[in-house]
Amino acid sequence: MIIFTTRQLKTYNYIIHYFLETEIFNGFEDVGDTIEVILPKYLFREQYIKCIQTFEELLSWTEDDFLHQLSAFHELALYYFIVYLKGLRDDTEDFDNTYFNETCHSLIKKSSAEDFEEYGEVSVEQYADKYYDFSRYFDLLFDDLDFLMIGNLYNDRIFGNSNIEEFLGVNLDFYFEILPLDIQKKHKSKHITLVGEIIEMLDYIIHRLNYGNLYKLFWDGNDPVKEEKIQLILENIMDAYFYNQDVDITREALLGNGKVDFKLYKNKKEDEKVLIEIKRASSSYLKKGYEKQLTDYMLSTSYKNAFYLVACFTDNEFEKVERFIKNHIYTDTVQLYINIYILDLRKRKTASVQK
Repeated sequence: MIIFTTRQLKTYNYIIHYFLETEIFNGFEDVGDTIEVILPKYLFREQYIKCIQTFEELLSWTEDDFLHQLSAFHELALYYFIVYLKGLRDDTEDFDNTYFNETCHSLIKKSSAEDFEEYGEVSVEQYADKYYDFSRYFDLLFDDLDFLMIGNLYNDRIFGNSNIEEFLGVNLDFYFEILPLDIQKKHKSKHITLVGEIIEMLDYIIHRLNYGNLYKLFWDGNDPVKEEKIQLILENIMDAYFYNQDVDITREALLGNGKVDFKLYKNKKEDEKVLIEIKRASSSYLKKGYEKQLTDYMLSTSYKNAFYLVACFTDNEFEKVERFIKNHIYTDTVQLYINIYILDLRKRKTASVQK
């Protein structure tokens, strides 16, 4: 079943599954003909197979017992399907009795009784109404409807304005797959934002540390390398990773009253600026580097996002940083946009040693 923002998952999943079966996968009409009426024209025209596949997944997901998380494509498809159902209900007399089957009525009766027992704010009948009224589904089944603004948000970003995007906390990369194909082709890395590209790069580095031999570069025999060597290794990794992607990387950039380890910006765009600061877990400046140094750099410049990378060489250091992260996550206007990552550089046991 699909994970929704309501405790009545079984009821809503069944209702959606039932109407998907009756309205789209009924066998009387071509599935594509029905979906074409429901979805935005550009999406259906450019990604026809993906559209069909998405509705097939919605159908199967609402029926099985596994919990499924919606992607942006699924969210958009489900939203417009509910819009379609709402229009059908508005235009059809006695829709609730005619279209909902006995299982729907039974589940709605049971769920509305549970809602009344749990909350008791309105009558059982009023609780039941929200299951029949598709216009209520938008608030009940979606965390937000940011995907409806993707066109405006993307256009604003093209013109150098990301204020609304930042105010809403929208991650445009999450909606990449529902962009028109010509726009997708402009972003070969499949990321609209530089932050998204850096996160993917760090995920790659962490994967190579955990499952490859990358960690060996950070050791000189039995001794951990110095912080400067860590910076040099990461600089070369970033240079290779962002090769030919219009990402400029500057090491030890002078900002405000000091130097930040790296500053990155993309395509010369002022709003696509990111700072990266690296600290060893053993550093006496670990806390200050986050609370003071990096925060001051962001306040003194127009850089809106930053990454704080902490290198750990021992079990004690790793545990120390885990505690640090738990105790130093802030939500003010600056530190909210600082992403803390652990670089686990501890030595791994080889397969032969483990045996």
